[in-house]
Amino acid sequence: MMRLLKLILDFYIRSSLHVAICFVALAIVYNNVYELYVPFGYYIFLFCSAIAGYNLIKYGFLWLKKPLGFNITYKLLSLMATVIALAVLIKLEISGYALILLMMITAINLLYVLPIWKGHGLRYSPFFKLFSVSIVWAILIIAIPQFLYYETIPAAHLINDYKLSFLPSHYIELHTLKIFILVIALCIPFEIRDLKYDEEQLQTLPQVLGVQVSKYIGLCLCVLYLLLLYFQNFEIEDIQYSEIIMVTITGAAIWFSGKFKSDYYASFFVEAIPLLWLIIFWAI
Repeated sequence: MMRLLKLILDFYIRSSLHVAICFVALAIVYNNVYELYVPFGYYIFLFCSAIAGYNLIKYGFLWLKKPLGFNITYKLLSLMATVIALAVLIKLEISGYALILLMMITAINLLYVLPIWKGHGLRYSPFFKLFSVSIVWAILIIAIPQFLYYETIPAAHLINDYKLSFLPSHYIELHTLKIFILVIALCIPFEIRDLKYDEEQLQTLPQVLGVQVSKYIGLCLCVLYLLLLYFQNFEIEDIQYSEIIMVTITGAAIWFSGKFKSDYYASFFVEAIPLLWLIIFWAI
């Protein structure tokens, strides 16, 4: 029984279903906290894009080397997720700045995998993995849905009819920056865990600066996030306490991460912090 449960858990994590659920959880909770308008269909797009994108990043190079081999289940899941994501995208009629941003993050994913840099993808450039993941998450969660509906739907009409919130451009940039900082912090435990797997040429943050310095950087990013949260909310009572709890948990997860901890520590627990934030937000 335990072996069966472990097989199910491993498939759940390795197929990117867990990261996709947590990705959507972060988008839902963040946009609910700040009452930003995001249609349900866009969350379906995010979920399917996360599955397809992460599987491409993790297994794309293997698929290029052995197109007829490797695990067919992951390939079929990724293909199905890609088809659904494209169908939803067509229905959303994405255009303008939102389309440009979507093309940009698609290019980032492809450059990560395709062998264009010394026979490898840009994942072998210093810190590229860390920053590319953070940029993609931030743009998909905040920038694209806001720019999409600024350009295609009269904001005043929606605000009057549905009491929805639309932000000026500089606030979109601020929220995008906050998510960017948060995701970098969340990625640091993964970077530390992957020290035992990563090739030295990858030049990840812990490989270049060491584990302890990487932890200090992660904690500084958490403090920076809290400072942005404070200055964004000039009234103390307006600060979201669920957000403070989530950043504190992130800081603790970074501090207790280690090279020889179980892979489930990062792949399951740390990955689930956005999902935990959503639960805390609903509970509060």
